Amino acid sequence: MRRPRRMSSPAAPSTWLRVVSATTTSSRPGDIWCLGREFDRADERITLFIGNPFSCLYLPLDLTIQSSLINLDSNNQYITTLVGSVAMAALYMTAKEAAAELGVRVETLYSYVSRGFIRSQAGPGRSRLYASDDVRAMRMRNGDAVPTMGPEVRDSGDIIRSSLTYIDEAGPHYCGRSAIELAQHGTLEATATLLWDCGAVNPFNREKPRRPIASAPAALRPVERAMVMLSAWPLVDRSAYALHPSILWAHGVDLCRLVASELVNVPPDAIPIADLIAKGWGVDGATDRRLISMALVLSADHELNSSAYAVRVAASTGAPLHAAIVAGMGAFLGPKHGAASERVDHWFEGMVREADPALALEKQLMRAEDLPGFGHLLYTNTDPRGKCLMDAIRAAHPDHSDVLLADQVIDQARTLFGIAPNIDFSLALMKRVLKLPEGAGMVLFCAGRMVGWIGHALEQFKSGAQIRPRALYVGPKGI
Repeated sequence: MRRPRRMSSPAAPSTWLRVVSATTTSSRPGDIWCLGREFDRADERITLFIGNPFSCLYLPLDLTIQSSLINLDSNNQYITTLVGSVAMAALYMTAKEAAAELGVRVETLYSYVSRGFIRSQAGPGRSRLYASDDVRAMRMRNGDAVPTMGPEVRDSGDIIRSSLTYIDEAGPHYCGRSAIELAQHGTLEATATLLWDCGAVNPFNREKPRRPIASAPAALRPVERAMVMLSAWPLVDRSAYALHPSILWAHGVDLCRLVASELVNVPPDAIPIADLIAKGWGVDGATDRRLISMALVLSADHELNSSAYAVRVAASTGAPLHAAIVAGMGAFLGPKHGAASERVDHWFEGMVREADPALALEKQLMRAEDLPGFGHLLYTNTDPRGKCLMDAIRAAHPDHSDVLLADQVIDQARTLFGIAPNIDFSLALMKRVLKLPEGAGMVLFCAGRMVGWIGHALEQFKSGAQIRPRALYVGPKGI
């Protein structure tokens, strides 16, 4: 075996490269080995060993070679640099490379990421990299190449232009304003006027709505009861099918208040929605009422998720506002979306009963089980919405046993899994700390998201375009 020369420049932390060749230093003998030929041409296939020759991780990689050197120092640098410079090069693509592989525009690539088809990873600077295996899975289905088609057809329904919400590592921004700051200082009503583009008009200055029917079946879940009320809305509103903006604002207010009242099983009212929900749950303290308000604002919108997309598809056909919202609620009911906090609550109850929660998490790691309420596709590190709400809960109830346990679980999860809690975790914790009814996290999420769903419907009505994605047929042919 012929080893490459020892590397000493540039000093660690090293630059971002497509490949490294490595030898060991005397401080950590046997840590990193490189077998195979000298790197004298591009596309050389090598096998990289991490560990000593008797216990190591094998990484067969297809790499493009560049003639640069990296110093891999001790402690965490030697592994971090290796992963960042070698593994990333083989396992991830740049946005331009991924889009070229798929034969689509970069904007379409972003839509695949937001819909969960392609994983992304932070890259150098502010760039992002995209999982090569996910890109190739999109490129090839059952061995057939993605058919070539014009961008106007290929992108139909994939990318939707919107002025509502954009997301970065600081969290969602509603019409350019930080959702975190709005949650800390604003109200759901103020957020609605922003997302609905009301300008100086205050659409909430109106009487309370009427219930279209006396009651929905009590055996249904709160969100399902709200869906029944929405479906019956034309019984009390002759203009339910009108699509003029000024009428739609009024409809939006009425439907937000109607849904909130049904979610907590109280009569509709014209008071702020956070106060209406607090009243329904018997939450009296100003601090805890403020927590409810924050949760609502943080839940208001999150770009083009499943329920928002369903709302827009329905609205694009000309369906009335109440029907478009029902479509979104259908997607929202799923355990991977609106009902996620219920799963977190059940899992956290198991943590409460554990004699050693840290050991329980280690066992979950060994069983390759996921952690409910941790991690998020769109955030590299922490879901800022979850952190904002978690910080507020901790400040309001620092000595609560569930808060103390949550902090312990969060620390262990970060150590073992490398992930942080998301907003579902914080909603589930809030339900426990405030002693709210079962499903309270889902109720808060739904009541807040009503504002975003209405915003998406209004924007789609205004565009006048019908959303019509294309399907990639992968079944048998010529039968």
